[in-house]
Amino acid sequence: MKKEFDYGREYAEGNRGQEGFDAPVDIEKMLTSTSDIPPDDYHAMKNAGIENPDARQYWMGYNSYFEK
Repeated sequence: MKKEFDYGREYAEGNRGQEGFDAPVDIEKMLTSTSDIPPDDYHAMKNAGIENPDARQYWMGYNSYFEK
């Protein structure tokens, strides 16, 4: 079963090459934004049975895409 980390990494992979998706994000800044998880991914996680999606895990997955 996919976890928040997996969704975040897939979000980075799916948006590579687009402006603003070329580097890791500041996780603390993302956690305090109006929408801490992109709405489409949030709904996908809820539909997959993740009751309370963890935004920190999501953005850690996103950042993992940029690790060498």
